[in-house]
Amino acid sequence: MTCVHPESARFWKMLTGKQVVLRPVERDDLKLLHKWKNDEGIMRLGNSYPDSSQSMVMLETEYEKVLKGEDISRRDYIIEEKASKRPVGWGGLQIYTRQRRMTSANLGLALGERDAWKKGYGTETVHLLLGLAFEQMNLHRTEWWTYAENTASLKLAAKTGFTEEGRLRSAVFFDNGYHDVVVLGQLKNDYDSRVKT
Repeated sequence: MTCVHPESARFWKMLTGKQVVLRPVERDDLKLLHKWKNDEGIMRLGNSYPDSSQSMVMLETEYEKVLKGEDISRRDYIIEEKASKRPVGWGGLQIYTRQRRMTSANLGLALGERDAWKKGYGTETVHLLLGLAFEQMNLHRTEWWTYAENTASLKLAAKTGFTEEGRLRSAVFFDNGYHDVVVLGQLKNDYDSRVKT
């Protein structure tokens, strides 16, 4: 018998903004995720390892516990256009569970449909995920990791209140060379101050 945590995917509410809705990942979404996660142009913007690819079996294995509601360390969402209900990307929180309490998470997202770029969907998705992290889950901090040349990611992180905290020099290898990874963070106090103004 499997014990399902009350915070599991089956009990998450959708996160609704003006332009996008974030809903839990369903099994039918794996085909789209597979397509997006194997598009180098998209992964160049949405991953610290842009030349990585995933087979469908790898993807099914990665999401199996998430789909069953058994992995409380992840909050994975499909980003849908609110008006059309069309899936346009994915995002979520990877909650660090090294301690007994959940106090911090890594935030990530990617828009898999290119016609959804530059419409404010990414910004709204980050705001919704930050609201989840700080207002609903009462986390202390969120992190954002990207490689140094990913200017779109760095601009979005700065626009939504993240501050650069450090760089890991030559930490990832792609395009036949080593690249720095930029680590950004946002504390609950930073978020609270920003949303109150």
